Amino acid sequence: MIGLHDLSRHYGDLRAVDDVSLMIEAGSITSIVGTSGSGKSTLLRLVNRLIEPTSGHVTIDGKDVHGVPAPELRRRIGYVIQDHGLFPHWTVARNIATVPELLGWPKARIRDRVSELLTLLSLDPATIGPRFPHQLSGGQMQRVGVARALAAKPELLLMDEPFGALDPLLRGKAQDDLLAIQQTLGTTIILVTHDMAEAIRLSDKIAVMRAGKVEQYARPSEILSRPASDFVQDLVGEGERAFRYLSLIPLSQLVEPGEASGTPLSRNATAAEALNAMIWQNMEVLPLEDGGRVTRAALLRAGHP
Repeated sequence: MIGLHDLSRHYGDLRAVDDVSLMIEAGSITSIVGTSGSGKSTLLRLVNRLIEPTSGHVTIDGKDVHGVPAPELRRRIGYVIQDHGLFPHWTVARNIATVPELLGWPKARIRDRVSELLTLLSLDPATIGPRFPHQLSGGQMQRVGVARALAAKPELLLMDEPFGALDPLLRGKAQDDLLAIQQTLGTTIILVTHDMAEAIRLSDKIAVMRAGKVEQYARPSEILSRPASDFVQDLVGEGERAFRYLSLIPLSQLVEPGEASGTPLSRNATAAEALNAMIWQNMEVLPLEDGGRVTRAALLRAGHP
């Protein structure tokens, strides 16, 4: 459990973070969303003490992080930024090994961990490990940045706009990778993003920030169905609200008996994906791969919470 307790950071009269309190469940993904200048990146840096709070404190499993020397704390918390921050004159393998080496891990253990993480992120250790950052694509550099942050098995992973520089196709793949990693490793993740769609797709809970304060902290379904303020509603986007809500609903919840023609849908698809397929195929009903069908009427009803 990660606790942010009455956390504030002031710069003169500017309250970059203003009395924020959040409890973040272990093994969850929490997104911090807001416009530029809302305080979301400052809040993230307060967690690993890259910035010290003006007041308030952070706890991990009930222990105040202020009692831990800052360098030691940062080795226990993975940190991923938008430009990855890879050392340009080090190989990929050495970049990933940075923190384990600082912690004095045996060389064989480091080598195994580097290989494990590259494989987990769909990067061939023999091919990618010896390369230098300038020899990688943007998507590969992003994955190496994540691998480096996870190398020492941190209890918490902080991510500050990690996918912001990627094109839409690579961004979607990176989001899939992150979900797969989190499900495999169970790492607690706090993610800063300006993209509400990304937050809805990835998060167990979302904190919406404005002018240093949290306007709403809730599950994505509640953010969509019951925005706490006009500001939150504007971030959600009224025109896309129903479709985003459908993206949270597993298609398996809407299946009914019967048959239909058309390209079968996976039961693992979302209601939003099913509606998109129906619109594209100009169909009112579509079959599922393992039997049953779903109707457009059922999808439209589901999109109105």
